[in-house]
Amino acid sequence: MDELENQLSDVVLFELPTFAAAQAFRVRLRPRWAGWSHDDEPVWLFAAELRDEADDLALLLREAQALLAELDLSWIVFCLDERTYVLDAAEPLYVRAEWPRQVA
Repeated sequence: MDELENQLSDVVLFELPTFAAAQAFRVRLRPRWAGWSHDDEPVWLFAAELRDEADDLALLLREAQALLAELDLSWIVFCLDERTYVLDAAEPLYVRAEWPRQVA
């Protein structure tokens, strides 16, 4: 494995469709995951470095899914360990509404 591959092995690279989406990812994820952003027409690249926690990848992807849903993006592409994946937005959480009881 060369040095660049080694550096990218702990990085998740998201392809985002707009500058606004890249900024939203930066605001939401940068406090917890270091990384960088780059304009690579026609997409914005957003990199997040994984930390040395066992569940860090799962935490990062769940946070990204929630943000996709908030941004009304149905899916994006991300790269990890030289493989490409599709990340779907989080499914909305449906809560059953409780109707007020009628007092007789």
